[in-house]
Amino acid sequence: MKPTIIILTLFISLISFSQEKKCSDFKIGKFTYSDPDYADLITERTDSLQTDHYPKMGWKLTSKVKWLTACKYEIEYIEVNIPKMESIIGTKYIIEIIDINKNKILCRTESDGIVIEKEMIKSIE
Repeated sequence: MKPTIIILTLFISLISFSQEKKCSDFKIGKFTYSDPDYADLITERTDSLQTDHYPKMGWKLTSKVKWLTACKYEIEYIEVNIPKMESIIGTKYIIEIIDINKNKILCRTESDGIVIEKEMIKSIE
């Protein structure tokens, strides 16, 4: 009986662990934001590039992505389609995934001493 309980406990632990979301589940995908201030923003990210679209304004900002750890990455703007925003090219942000809840991640973004937390929602496609 004792070996059965141990095996059953181990099996349940493995199942629970495999269902837990990981930061790597959010490296690639299409994201929206829960904050109404970012309601028009759509972010699409591959392992090495991120594109932020503001469809209503016609803006498109492209960044290169460098993963620093499993849950922390840096983006650097490399291209914009709005001439008046060209000054943002070269700007870097450090983003850390600090919480995961189903298809949502809470991210802390830092740049020049300014810290912003926002929730990203991964589209399920």
